[in-house]
Amino acid sequence: MGDIVNEEMDQMLYWTWITTIKGLKRSRIIQLLEYYKTPEEIWRADLEVLKSLFKLTNEEIILLKNSKNPKLLKKWLYDLEQMGIFYYSINHPLYPSKLKNIPNPPLGLYVKGVMPSFDKTFLAMVGTRKCSEYGRRVAKKLAKELSHKGFGIISGLAEGIDTVAHIGTLEAGGFTVAVVANGLDICYPKSNNKLMKEIQDKGVLISEYPPGTKPIPGFFPARNRIISGLSEGVIVVEAGEKSGALITADLALEQGREVFAVPGSIFSSTSKGTHRLIQQGAKLVTDLDDIVSEIRTNFINNNSNRNLQYEGKIMNRLAIEENIVYDCISFEPSHIDVLSVKTHYPISQLQSILTLLELKGLIQQLPGKRFVRNQ
Repeated sequence: MGDIVNEEMDQMLYWTWITTIKGLKRSRIIQLLEYYKTPEEIWRADLEVLKSLFKLTNEEIILLKNSKNPKLLKKWLYDLEQMGIFYYSINHPLYPSKLKNIPNPPLGLYVKGVMPSFDKTFLAMVGTRKCSEYGRRVAKKLAKELSHKGFGIISGLAEGIDTVAHIGTLEAGGFTVAVVANGLDICYPKSNNKLMKEIQDKGVLISEYPPGTKPIPGFFPARNRIISGLSEGVIVVEAGEKSGALITADLALEQGREVFAVPGSIFSSTSKGTHRLIQQGAKLVTDLDDIVSEIRTNFINNNSNRNLQYEGKIMNRLAIEENIVYDCISFEPSHIDVLSVKTHYPISQLQSILTLLELKGLIQQLPGKRFVRNQ
């Protein structure tokens, strides 16, 4: 490419380039960054040298070559701005420092609205999509009360508890963050179109996926690590035994965040997940003080008084399952069906464990539901 438009392309544009090459796997981008340290060095590296060093495929070489177009990059950023969307790479000053320290942080974030510093205390509130009237009342009450106490509320814009958490925060005049599993030009679910616009005006919408990306099942567990990663703690209001909210709770623990659970009826299926969390040591929530006292204490002590009993019980349980699966994965690809036979885990359970291992950066998924170790 020679000189890059008279050196007008600054470091942020280099970061934008390397983190947005469509078709280039995240694992490959990280590999390149670990070796070259800066995107500018990757840009200036000879493609044949890259191919030799990293055994890049011809397709990857073509992707790198064709993506080196400063004018198109600047146009892409301009087009995003026209949609009211801004892109912050992991090296951007407005990228939350809190998120950089989690396992497998997003390489960049698409943002619509006002990006907060996250210096103030934010709490995540999650739960089942098919929530009860009891769950709705609890979620709205807690969201409003926490907002009045100065907390920001993070959730995922899904139906049910997520929606109520956002609405309760906005009604109280608080600041809410919606982290979604699709492009910010798409509203999912469609029923939340009005709410999405209100959050954009009075809070912020965040996604790691570019405009035009439709939500698919695999994006939601990945989305959850951002919800918990931006928070000081996660409040689970209602959750069934296989609720995605439980994945958020597990990820929160992995990231060193607090986890709170609201008890419900023993006859309700949507309380089985929250009751399990409480049995394992999650902080039981009966009123606002149960949350505020724990968070304030941890905030003052720089998180030194984490709930060790909860962490120990959850992590021991996760360690057993994850280690069994991880031990069956090598540096040669293993199909999910083979892993199911080796571990004796059903596919549905195995997929959840594989997702957690992937989010922790221990394994990666290849085409055809095959998995290999990263380390």
